[in-house]
Amino acid sequence: MNQRLIPILLLINILSVSLHAQDIETQEIENFLKKEYAENSPGAVVLIAKKDQIIFKRAFGLSDIKKRKPIKTDMIFQIGSMAKQFTSAALLQLVDEGKVALDDPIQKYVEYFPIKEFPITLHHLLSQTSGIPEFFDIDEEEMHLLSQGHTPEQLISYYKNQPLEFEPGTKFQYSNSNYPLLGVVIERVSGISLKEYMRINLFEPLKMSSTSLWYNNEMKRKRIAKGYRIYEGELISSPKIVGSVPYAAGAIVSTVDDLWIWNQELKNRTVLTDFVVDNLITEKRTTSGAGTGYGYGFFIKNLLELKTIQHGGNMYGFTSYGLYLPSEDLFVCVLANKSLERTEEVANYLASVILKNPLEIEDRSQLEYDKYQEYFGTYQLEGESKLIEIFMVYDVLVLDFPEARGTGTKLMITEADKMESKAVNVKIQFTRNDKGDIIGFTAEQNGETEWKKIK
Repeated sequence: MNQRLIPILLLINILSVSLHAQDIETQEIENFLKKEYAENSPGAVVLIAKKDQIIFKRAFGLSDIKKRKPIKTDMIFQIGSMAKQFTSAALLQLVDEGKVALDDPIQKYVEYFPIKEFPITLHHLLSQTSGIPEFFDIDEEEMHLLSQGHTPEQLISYYKNQPLEFEPGTKFQYSNSNYPLLGVVIERVSGISLKEYMRINLFEPLKMSSTSLWYNNEMKRKRIAKGYRIYEGELISSPKIVGSVPYAAGAIVSTVDDLWIWNQELKNRTVLTDFVVDNLITEKRTTSGAGTGYGYGFFIKNLLELKTIQHGGNMYGFTSYGLYLPSEDLFVCVLANKSLERTEEVANYLASVILKNPLEIEDRSQLEYDKYQEYFGTYQLEGESKLIEIFMVYDVLVLDFPEARGTGTKLMITEADKMESKAVNVKIQFTRNDKGDIIGFTAEQNGETEWKKIK
């Protein structure tokens, strides 16, 4: 054999093996997602990219159940709290330009927000360490509020007079209340609306043509995914929402392709400066030096001992997740058109398959209602009136608040009588009486709280 042909043949063989392995991974992912998102139900669009190349992009399920309209890969979804990374980037641009400072008190820009017993800075808002309580408590009777226009001041009035839950900077506690305040700062300092600021300074420069702070007139209706949620065991359309309610905390709509462009910018930094990106993706610490697991608008976690930059969103009818592993240059994005989908678990699993170290994930078809029924019920916080419910939505375990139905979080069984929600970083240990019945649980999240089962 010609000696010069040997290296060429070896290269061809290596490429063939590599492509075969990739085909196997793709088929494994495809099979999993077909089970995860049934063809006659709400579904999702999934994109996986590695080293500047999209290696997987598929759509599953229906965008419109009544019209039997399938989801397409270019469809526009509400991405919920994934919007916080964009609000954070916009604010950091103003910091980088010297127009605001991270240690500025919020009242410098939002004069109608009352002075509290401790100062609250822009850093506290961005890093979710402000102590401002959660505002998005809307029950079924108040659902009409979602379709009513709100000014930022009206939105903030719902919670501005609530006492702080802790001294700012001492703890991490995720709260949507932080980000409308940041939206007001951006508008006051820039002199234009938040929607316009993001369009001019983020979306247009990056050619994210299908992304906006809420829908715009240029978005074709046929490309807009319809959202669904479960209410009292029934699959129903999501309520009509106006963008002024989620506002800077969660009003962005986008596609998987645009979110990949955005993720590429975290690496390429053609529009965003090093100052902006580094602040977004660097874990912040409390005043005691404890890690928060959060940057500005991003969770900083680990998957298979590799650093991840990630965030999800849950709206009334949509669930989203974006996951990036910098060391592997691996990006996974899942956009679903139903509330409380397990998009985080799906994204982590898909990444683990690409990394050739698949995580265990329970097949939806194997989940058994009876297996978890003893945990279902209503639990009351000891010494207070606050309630939590644990139940199952189709085949997903959910922890939800009765006064804010539909904004709950998914639970995972970790071992006997133990559950956790990675989305809100809470671990639950159930307690039993002498007869073996569940009587309550201890929740670990910035300290421990005791909950008693009341029904």
